[in-house]
Amino acid sequence: MEKLNEHVNYFPRKEQAILMCLHTIQSYYGYIPPASLRPLADMLELPLSQVEQVVAFYDMFDRETPAKHRIRVCVSIVCHFLGKAKLLRALEKNLGIKPGQVTPDGRFKIVPAQCLGACSEAPVFMVDEDTYKFESEEDLNEILSRYT
Repeated sequence: MEKLNEHVNYFPRKEQAILMCLHTIQSYYGYIPPASLRPLADMLELPLSQVEQVVAFYDMFDRETPAKHRIRVCVSIVCHFLGKAKLLRALEKNLGIKPGQVTPDGRFKIVPAQCLGACSEAPVFMVDEDTYKFESEEDLNEILSRYT
């Protein structure tokens, strides 16, 4: 709550803190628990439906089954044409899961993302906050081994 209050007090209007607050909640719990939305809406003096819409709109927020590490795979048109399908196949093979699923050990979850802002490196993926260019299955395996 202290960190959320810091975000709210930083901005001239409370509602401007919504994204920072949601990131803080997700960082603390590993996802956005439904029970956290009403208190946040009250804190920001917003309707609950508006907070729910923000969570639903952004793919960076996880509303279900948390994992220790989120692998966001860019599915934009640029990454699509430059090898997104090969990247997804390599992830599915390596982890034994499909997008939206969590590995049985709770270590990884694959999440499709509309754009990661790294078109010059396409195809790209992120593990937590780290961005990587997909080059080969071997490189992917080495990258994922860093996240234990």
